[in-house]
Amino acid sequence: MTKEEKRKSRVIALQALYAFQISETTIDILLEHIKSNQESEEIISYAKSLTMLTIDNLKDIDVHIVDNAHNWEFDRISLIDKLVLRLSLAEMIYEDSVPPKVSIVEGVEIAKEFGAESSGGFVNGILDSVYNKLVNNKVVDKN
Repeated sequence: MTKEEKRKSRVIALQALYAFQISETTIDILLEHIKSNQESEEIISYAKSLTMLTIDNLKDIDVHIVDNAHNWEFDRISLIDKLVLRLSLAEMIYEDSVPPKVSIVEGVEIAKEFGAESSGGFVNGILDSVYNKLVNNKVVDKN
């Protein structure tokens, strides 16, 4: 997949996670509603994979967010920022085919596009902190 196609997958996954968070609909149904006629099955497939990675590892991902969101209460992080962090961390930690730095850059760019003015910097700080702990072998759970 191209960089642009992967970005589309990540945005679709973010939309699915947002809809999943506020509804009781299954991921398959949500992705059907979200995808446009122009999106390839490959884009939708990667979006679904990222969405499921995020949901399946939510508890562990949220621990990483809490541990690295210094001076921020988890409940006070905006929903979009939280979802971008979850999605990016799922890709960074559990998707071996994507370099962690790519997940960070993509997460920051998506946060800038969909979040508040300060979202890019906030997301970057947390993702970078988790990455540095991963590199220094402080995080050993790479399931």
